[in-house]
Amino acid sequence: MLKKNPHQLICTPELQQSILKIVRKFKQKGGFSRDSEADITQEITTQILERRIAYLQKNYDPKYGNLKQYFEKMVYNITIELVNASNRRQKMHQTMDFDKAPQIVTYNDAKQELILDELQRLQKFFVKFHRQKPKLMLLLKLYSRTIIESSDILDFKPTATAEEIQKILNTFGQNYAIYDDNYLYNQINELINDVEGKKNSADALRKWLSNRLTDLGVWMNRQSTLKYDKEALRNLIQLFFTKNWMIV
Repeated sequence: MLKKNPHQLICTPELQQSILKIVRKFKQKGGFSRDSEADITQEITTQILERRIAYLQKNYDPKYGNLKQYFEKMVYNITIELVNASNRRQKMHQTMDFDKAPQIVTYNDAKQELILDELQRLQKFFVKFHRQKPKLMLLLKLYSRTIIESSDILDFKPTATAEEIQKILNTFGQNYAIYDDNYLYNQINELINDVEGKKNSADALRKWLSNRLTDLGVWMNRQSTLKYDKEALRNLIQLFFTKNWMIV
C-alpha cells in the first residue's frame, strides 16, 4: 500500500492512532499547550501527505524495522519541528522539568543557573574518561541522536581520510532518528574497531556504552539533588551537545 496508495495508508486508523499517541506524549510534557490534539494530528497528517510521502517511499527499508516503527520515528521528528516552531513564536525555551519529566516550559534566570550546574556536573564526569573521551563523546552523540560532525570523527581518529569521514557523515551527519539502534551501532562499530584494532561486535560496543551510562546515572544521582532516570539522562546529554550549552 505504501507504493500504490500511500495517501490511503497514512489515513488508516492504525497510523492515525500512532500520530495521536505521539501528540499526546508531547502535550503531556508541555508542548502544544494552546492547540488541540485533533488540530495537531491533522497538521502532522497534512505535512506527511504534502511533503513526506516521496521521502517515505524512497527511504523506507524493512531492515530499519517494520513500517509502523519507521513511520512513528518520522512523526516524532515532525512533531519536534512543530514544537520548536511554536516555541520560537512564543519566545519559549526548550529545557527540562527536573521535578517530573523533561518538558518544554519557560524558566527564569535561577532555573537556567540550575541547569548550568547540572551540565557542569556532567562535564566533571567526562573528565574521568580523559583517554576514552573521544570515543565516549562519539557514542553519546549516537545515543542521544545528535548529529555527528567531522571534528568528532577526527578527535577519535586523527588520521581519518576524507572518504572515511564522508562515509560516516552519510548516516550520522544529518537527522538519523529514523534508524534503529542495531543499524546505527553496526555502522559506527567499523570505525571503533579500526581505531582500537579489535573485532568486537556491535552488541559489545552497545554494552560498553550501556555500562558508561549506568556509571553516569549513578554519578549524577549522587552529585545532584535532582533525580535522573534514563529519559532525563538522555535529555541532559542532548542539552549538553546543544551548541549554546556546550561546556568546553
